[in-house]
Amino acid sequence: MMMNNSEIDILILDYVNGTLSQQQEAELFEWVEASAQNTAYFSHSIAYLELSSGVMKSERFNTKKNWKKVASKINQRTNLIKLGKEFAKIAAVFAIAFVLGYFYFDLNPTTETQELHADYIITEVPYGSRSVVTLPDGSRVWINAGSSMSYPVTFDENQRTVWLAGEAFFDVVTNKDRPFFVEALGVKVKATGTRFNVRAYGDEEFIETILIEGEVTVNRSVSPQKQDLLLKPNQRLTIFKDKGHTMADQNLAGQSMEKHIEYFAETPLKIEKAVLTSEARTDIYTSWKEKEWVIYKEKFGSLMKKLEKRYDVSINIKDSSLYDLAYSGTLMDENLKEVLDVLSITSPINYTLDNKNVSIWYNPKF
Repeated sequence: MMMNNSEIDILILDYVNGTLSQQQEAELFEWVEASAQNTAYFSHSIAYLELSSGVMKSERFNTKKNWKKVASKINQRTNLIKLGKEFAKIAAVFAIAFVLGYFYFDLNPTTETQELHADYIITEVPYGSRSVVTLPDGSRVWINAGSSMSYPVTFDENQRTVWLAGEAFFDVVTNKDRPFFVEALGVKVKATGTRFNVRAYGDEEFIETILIEGEVTVNRSVSPQKQDLLLKPNQRLTIFKDKGHTMADQNLAGQSMEKHIEYFAETPLKIEKAVLTSEARTDIYTSWKEKEWVIYKEKFGSLMKKLEKRYDVSINIKDSSLYDLAYSGTLMDENLKEVLDVLSITSPINYTLDNKNVSIWYNPKF
């Protein structure tokens, strides 16, 4: 049975939460048994999720007990999976991580913070990290580096609204009677049950919505005709902000989520233009959450901004001529030095990497 990474992650999350149906559990373990690589991925995922779940609930995590439970489940179905020593190794690693106060998952540090207020939760994901959260209605949200999202502890009876500054991928539970809204830097996206990506960083000149499945509408304020814009699957809506508005957005950097919500409630979005593209390659805009990060005709400046967020570094581009370069390819969890080495081999650049500071300049000998 062929399943993509997102589907596998959701099944594993539901397994940990105890909400899998018998059929879904059978599908999950059929996938686990298919290869040693799948087995390793499953075991690492379970270790991370079980431990982080215990931490988030402020409960004491019984590593040995939980690993026996998972091992028992697997061994009931196959003799091919031998996880005894592997479990012990992983459990020990995560026990140490728990003491130190951080976690590593798929080579990406997960150091997001969650603030629980009286009636809402704020999740902040720093540079160099990514996170997955489950909303009160069961919807899943993958949150990219340098992003913040606020959502109620309990959704309203008539609608479900979250506030986003940054980038996130939404897998929304269908409920036509309670539409789902994403408010992002002055743009409001409406869905009833669908999968889509929203990119709305304050330091970028655009806000982008990519629809994977279902149907969404974007509020009329961004349309010259003052009508809601309807997106269908494989369409991308790019809203280019007015330059003055972009500068105001940048001034909000480092401010609390409450400040973002307050500012955009009082300040209408000023746009330069909106562009709707059909038949878009959605994997280009959503693969940031997968193991394989797809890059396609990415301009140098844009790619460097993404690298800054992904690896939590500051990149200084010393030659403006480099901005004309464009890149295509796929990255597989490479570290920053490996990425920069590939770029220096395939294009005319030199670089230095000093802790979290990168300098890049033109290489005339290329």
